[in-house]
Amino acid sequence: MDSTSDSLRLQLRRAVDECSSRGLFFAAKWAAEQLCSLTAADSRFGGPATPTTPTLSRAKDREQLHLRNIAAAAPAMAGRDGDDSNSNNNNNNKEEEEELQQKQRLAAEWDRLDADERDHTALAKSLFDLRELDRAAFCLRDCKGPRAVFLRLYAQYLSRERKRKTGDQQLTGEDSTSPTSAAAGGSAQSSIDRELVSIRDELVGLESPDSFCLFLLATVQLALGQREDARGSCIRSVCMYEYNWSAWLLLESCMDPRQHRSVDSLDAELSRCTGWMRHAFMAHVLLELFAATPAAAATSAPASAAAAAVGAGAAVPASPRPGGGASAQDFAVHYHVLEQLFPQSMFVIGLRAVRHYNMREFEEAGRLFAQLRQLDPFRLELSDIHSNILFVMEDRARLSELAHRCAEVDRFRPETCCVIGNYYSLRKQHEKAVGYFQRALQLDRNYLAAWTLMGHEFIELKNTAAAIDAYRHAVDVDDRDYRAWYGLGKTYEMLNMPHYACSYYSRAAALRPYDSRMWCALANCYELGGQPAQAVACYRRALAGSSECEALAIGRLAKLYEEKAAAAPNGGGPDRERAAYYYQLLYQHAAKNAAGASGAAGPFGDSGLSGASAGAGGIGAGGAAAANASAVEQDELAAACLFLAAFELDRGNAKAAHQYLAQVIEGAGQQRAEEAKAMMRAHIPPPPATAAAAAASAASGSSSS
Repeated sequence: MDSTSDSLRLQLRRAVDECSSRGLFFAAKWAAEQLCSLTAADSRFGGPATPTTPTLSRAKDREQLHLRNIAAAAPAMAGRDGDDSNSNNNNNNKEEEEELQQKQRLAAEWDRLDADERDHTALAKSLFDLRELDRAAFCLRDCKGPRAVFLRLYAQYLSRERKRKTGDQQLTGEDSTSPTSAAAGGSAQSSIDRELVSIRDELVGLESPDSFCLFLLATVQLALGQREDARGSCIRSVCMYEYNWSAWLLLESCMDPRQHRSVDSLDAELSRCTGWMRHAFMAHVLLELFAATPAAAATSAPASAAAAAVGAGAAVPASPRPGGGASAQDFAVHYHVLEQLFPQSMFVIGLRAVRHYNMREFEEAGRLFAQLRQLDPFRLELSDIHSNILFVMEDRARLSELAHRCAEVDRFRPETCCVIGNYYSLRKQHEKAVGYFQRALQLDRNYLAAWTLMGHEFIELKNTAAAIDAYRHAVDVDDRDYRAWYGLGKTYEMLNMPHYACSYYSRAAALRPYDSRMWCALANCYELGGQPAQAVACYRRALAGSSECEALAIGRLAKLYEEKAAAAPNGGGPDRERAAYYYQLLYQHAAKNAAGASGAAGPFGDSGLSGASAGAGGIGAGGAAAANASAVEQDELAAACLFLAAFELDRGNAKAAHQYLAQVIEGAGQQRAEEAKAMMRAHIPPPPATAAAAAASAASGSSSS
């Protein structure tokens, strides 16, 4: 374990130096955090002191020696397979040896060029750190080394991005609404785009680009909308040098979760990356792209609900990602590797915290975020997600404490503005919340959480036009954010435009295939649009996901089948049986929740259906709203019992019908209870003992008269 720790330190120290010298500060910070977590783990468990850092030349020598040892050991291991195999292996070893020698010659040439240009590179790096980007690029105009070429083109790219963010009005110094200003702004934008194309062409024309130039090429290609080309450049970059975390994050940005091969083929494409960085990336990407996994749904959804569609005579609709059931298990495998190597890493703990947040296990996620605060009280990363958890839990005290702490650390960070905005939103001060989300966007125009949360606030303010604009900006920033697509669907549903809402809900469901809330929202829009068959398919698909909207999906399925059976000329025998099946599931679901919450014997206890669906929306309802929702659910359950009673009477099962009607009479409202009494008097004769008692009472009354 000591040699493993020493090797990790060597790799991470070199990564910090390499990334810092090229201005990749985020990647350098990430590597340094993992390095310090190793030191903290050793000091905690009484490990050895940190050895002296080897020089970069010695690090390269050790890597080359390691490759030579592998190449020398390969023939000895493969020689047992016969002469033909031995010959093939010898040829392969020769090719590998030639490739290794070529890489060594190329590395030596790169080192020579960097050494000759180190004075110009040092000046350019100083200018780069002072954000004099154009001057830094000009300083390196005649340099040919890979480090100088990267720094020059990266400075040009950042200068272009800064000009783009400044906006047309600042570029022209005029009113952006005037025709002359619009024309000038358009010419400025086209000039910036030409500069971007020029950077790409120069990078493509490099004879032997290093991993950092390939990373910059992928960045430019993605900015130009060439996602597939950017993906290929990213893979080449991380396979050449694994310890640039920014390159891995860029690769994640190039992936589309709607394309199965984006994740399923990564193992093959990254086969050359055999180090632990691949595990860090796979854990991160599985967490981001497939938050609601089938494994999570299987652990939370009851077996009766998962089998509901099969019991009704049809198969559950297929998963949008075939084979996706392994994503949760894959995440666990990759996370376990990271946890063994970096037990005290805040990155690793943060992965686990976000995982619990995505699975809506807010208590455990909050505990892990509190642990992160103890490790580093001045760290603001993931504080916005922590505030989301406290918002959903309606913990105003802890959210207020978090907002004050973030403001003390740095008031001008987007995460701080987001936390404060969530605090004001929880206090129903939506105008102030919008103001802080807008401040976050002034600090970072591409801050996705602020766009989405601001859209939610505009929904609360009934400003649908502003909400749509905010959600569309969120989609422009990242079209893989299911919350923005869901918000668009919700807004158009409020505008009574179900066809538009269906389109946006479909995008959200494709990105979050095992979240029952997405499918129930889509099904409701299909109902509003007069498409009951599609609604049935979506509700059944919801039953294969998480359990949050299980009661809603079961109840709506039963109602839809009941309506279909009522409209059928022959009484709808199969559809009526399906309706009875789902109503029975609804009855069992309510009875289970009532018994678990209050120990009630029947489904009309203190909880019933309301206990199953209180958290479906993410924020618990309080006061009159919760009471009203509970009354509606109790009425729906009473209607289900009345239907089941009628169904059992048609089958000649008077005893079962009597049980359902008795439940309604005991626990439902007055109107439903009267319906149950009328049905009982009309179709169910009193028990023999009750009939004899009634006859005796009548006889005693006549004799006394």
